[in-house]
Amino acid sequence: AVMARQLLNYHAELARTSSQRMVRLLGIRDAMMAENLVYIVSREQGRGNVLVFAHNSHLKRGKVQWQWGNETVIWWPVGSHLHEMFGRRYVVIGSAVGTSPANGIGQPEAGTLEARFTSAPGPVRFIPTHQGQGLPAEEIAALPIRSGSKKNGSYEPLSAQSFTDFDWFAVLDTTAYNRGGPSIEYWSASSEQ
Repeated sequence: AVMARQLLNYHAELARTSSQRMVRLLGIRDAMMAENLVYIVSREQGRGNVLVFAHNSHLKRGKVQWQWGNETVIWWPVGSHLHEMFGRRYVVIGSAVGTSPANGIGQPEAGTLEARFTSAPGPVRFIPTHQGQGLPAEEIAALPIRSGSKKNGSYEPLSAQSFTDFDWFAVLDTTAYNRGGPSIEYWSASSEQ
């Protein structure tokens, strides 16, 4: 019944004509995802922790800002809802990558978080954020943000906000496109039609 109500709310918003429709749909979707994860956690209680694997934008604590054509949409993601519900019990690991040629992600520019992190011995690093505590605020705020992907519009580089959005960073030197889905080229060709 809960899932049916969630889907009806989503479809009701989908039927509305509004300049805010996209941001409302994204907000409803992430609230639905959070409710479903809370249900899973309640069902798994006493059996251990629950691990959720998703895009950084879904799991982070802060607002998501996404470019949708000429419009910038901003909403609260799943992670912000879960953080409100679970408090310190919600622990989130954000991922970052140095390069990913298959995803159109080149070498990080000097001074960016990704460049600094991948300068440490790798190929994988697990770095605590300490919620940004003890870090020089002005220096962190002034860090440049690396350029995005030339092929994958869902790629989101790290920023100063990432220190409070995540508890840890899992940083890889490089990664390939091997998610089992259609290739980036397929998605690029589909979006041009």
